[in-house]
Amino acid sequence: MDPLVHGIHASDGIKRKPTYPLIPFPPSPMTNPPQRDDIQRPWLGAVICAAWDIERRMLIRYTWMKLFKNVPMDHRFVVSNPGPHWTDIISQENKTYGDMIVLEHLPEDDFTANTVKTIEFYRWLVDNNQRYEFVSKMDTDLFVNARAMYDQKLLPRLESTPAGLRATVNYTTIGQFYYDSYHHASFPHGAIYTVTWDVVELLPKLQDQYHIIAGEDVTMAWLLMKGKQKVTMVVLSEAEKFEFDRTDMRPTPPGWGRTPWAREGTDVTSSWHAMHGSNILAIHQLKKDDDWLMVTQEFNETGVKEMPPYPKDQPNDDGPKPSYPRPYWTQIPDDYWEVDYDGTFLCNGIWKLEPGVGRDMKKKE
Repeated sequence: MDPLVHGIHASDGIKRKPTYPLIPFPPSPMTNPPQRDDIQRPWLGAVICAAWDIERRMLIRYTWMKLFKNVPMDHRFVVSNPGPHWTDIISQENKTYGDMIVLEHLPEDDFTANTVKTIEFYRWLVDNNQRYEFVSKMDTDLFVNARAMYDQKLLPRLESTPAGLRATVNYTTIGQFYYDSYHHASFPHGAIYTVTWDVVELLPKLQDQYHIIAGEDVTMAWLLMKGKQKVTMVVLSEAEKFEFDRTDMRPTPPGWGRTPWAREGTDVTSSWHAMHGSNILAIHQLKKDDDWLMVTQEFNETGVKEMPPYPKDQPNDDGPKPSYPRPYWTQIPDDYWEVDYDGTFLCNGIWKLEPGVGRDMKKKE
């Protein structure tokens, strides 16, 4: 198979040469480093981004990263080699914030970013002894409710030991289950997924052995299949993580302004909808700054605010209507599924659903 990566075949993408010299990135220690407390941070949230996407990094720093600063989580932005024209700018940015990881051996282009960048980020963590119990990879257009994500998904899988907080699970991924028919694979959706440290260590080793070049989500799945490594899949529901659909926003009376909350009768079992309820963990497809800021206003340091009631008198709604597409995991072929030795469902031979979770992604009582 010749994988497609955002419309580019891998066989064509690997022929590309860097358009600038990959000179080593200079050391850029913070000019005024903050006083670090002695609180252990078992969780790393890493935003994969282009070196020149400075504006979006600033937006993220001063929205969810600042809002949830009390969550025991380290934040990093992962960029490739910025090249000679951008090196001084990125170096100065890192001297100011100290939150950037530069993969200086990779060129900064779309093909590299969407194939090996995440794996090479994992390699950087291992090589630099930057160990965390959980590592989340995130996109720049994703707003994460870090408070709820930690409390609901990570903390129950941590325990206190004399050495500090340690994960009680191994070979585990937390994310939204996805399926791609072209590549015949299921995998966690790349907008955000969280893996345990053993997965971080394993994937670069498998890449050295099998040299997979495909979309970064598919790469992870194919490497695990090649290595015959099962991974527990903790599935985020479509109410918890979803693609933001502007057409699903409820209409508002004249002069009220826009609201990111969903219209009455929204379908939160769809992969695309607006904000609804109190279970929101991550919102994707916030590419417009206005949408990002509108969503940000509905959160505080404790998480998502209470959903406002629907207006008694519904305004006219003459705009486009949402289509509520079905989640991609519903398209997984029947013969991809099997029952593992312990009675759990297994997909593609590697993704183990949690005990009691069926193929409908719901936990049975």
